[in-house]
Amino acid sequence: MKEKLIKNVLYSLLEKAGLIGGQFLSSILLIRLLQRSDYGIIGTVAGVYTFVYIFNLSIEAIVFRDHKLYTDKLNKIFYNFFIFNLLKAFLFLIIGLFLSVLLSKTFQDKNFIFAIISITSIFISEALVSPCVIYASSQFEQKIVTKINLCRSLINLFLLLGLLYFPSIKFIALKDLLLGSLLVVTWYIVFIKKFKIRIFHTDLIKDIDLKFISNSLFSFSLWSHFSSLITNFIYRSDTFFLSLFTNMTTVGNYNIALNSANIANILPMILGYQNNVALSNSEGEKAAMKISNAFIRVSFYLGIVTIISFIFLGKPYLYLVTGQKEIDDIYTYMLCIMTSLVMVKTFTSPLSSYINMKGDIKKKFFNVLLPAGISTAIIYFFSAKIYGPLGIAVSNLATASIWSFFLLREIKKYGYQFELFRLKSDILFIKNIIMGSEWGLFKRRQ
Repeated sequence: MKEKLIKNVLYSLLEKAGLIGGQFLSSILLIRLLQRSDYGIIGTVAGVYTFVYIFNLSIEAIVFRDHKLYTDKLNKIFYNFFIFNLLKAFLFLIIGLFLSVLLSKTFQDKNFIFAIISITSIFISEALVSPCVIYASSQFEQKIVTKINLCRSLINLFLLLGLLYFPSIKFIALKDLLLGSLLVVTWYIVFIKKFKIRIFHTDLIKDIDLKFISNSLFSFSLWSHFSSLITNFIYRSDTFFLSLFTNMTTVGNYNIALNSANIANILPMILGYQNNVALSNSEGEKAAMKISNAFIRVSFYLGIVTIISFIFLGKPYLYLVTGQKEIDDIYTYMLCIMTSLVMVKTFTSPLSSYINMKGDIKKKFFNVLLPAGISTAIIYFFSAKIYGPLGIAVSNLATASIWSFFLLREIKKYGYQFELFRLKSDILFIKNIIMGSEWGLFKRRQ
């Protein structure tokens, strides 16, 4: 499993390296070519959709835990995933229609309609392909995920060049509609071929298994969804609370800081996802603890490098993105958000994965995420109201600390043993990744 995991990590690194470049160039195009108020609308809608996420139930979340049971019945299993997510797509359409009317009238700006078309397209396409992505990753087929996501990023960047001629949110909506449709078609073709899904052997009525859907939903996926809901709320609702007390231009500036800081989330996100893959294939609690501790240590080293890099390179980076010289405020917001992300990704992400796979996800929701989410809402509301964008940026640090506290208290109940000083083994792990990369290059040259 170690060799497969290293290959998965390598392909994830390759994927995210491409995505970082694509996201960076995309941010420059959006920030420079859209009006700042339009960029603020995009950030506001993203904040509003943290509440819509409550309807984004994903029964396929159980795949990481139970994928070994699906080998002989993939056809039926994924047909039920598809039916469930198709119904969810119709629900997103209804919600999008309602919010389009509500937000455009509330803010007296029709551009909110096109921002909602854009984000709804993304929600629906990602929901429809999610079972394919998760199952492919659980089978150590990160190579497939990487190729598709890199192609998606390149096409997205190419289409964004259209902003040079049509600098509007209308164009963004059209772009995301087209890209989302292409993503779904590509994934279904690749997945059916790779895993030999026999779509013509499916009985459209008899193969619908309501018992499977119900068991998947209420035994694991519902609580996984509630956990993701609050996690997403903590990450994204700051722009929503800020929009309640300030103008769209200020929200746009804060959104630049937020999106710029989110680059610090990309590599830890790789480690967190591969930690899930490794834990889903581990045997016993000791092996699971060893895996999670390794990911905690590597995330810690990465966090130190990230903080130092942002401190010294943050201003040149923001100048490159925005083209503005007066970026001190945005730089300050970005440092606060980035540091909070490092705190969360170093400890809470690996430990949350451990509880999800080896513990009680329902108890984690009530003992960790629910109190953390409530605390976040209170802190964000009053910090935005009293101190504005600086207050809500600093409050990211407070919410990260509270979240970490509740999780560390919960993990003690499982007798979790930390191994925080294993420098030699960590150097060997990193060396294996580098050598694996070199070996891959060598093989391609042959």
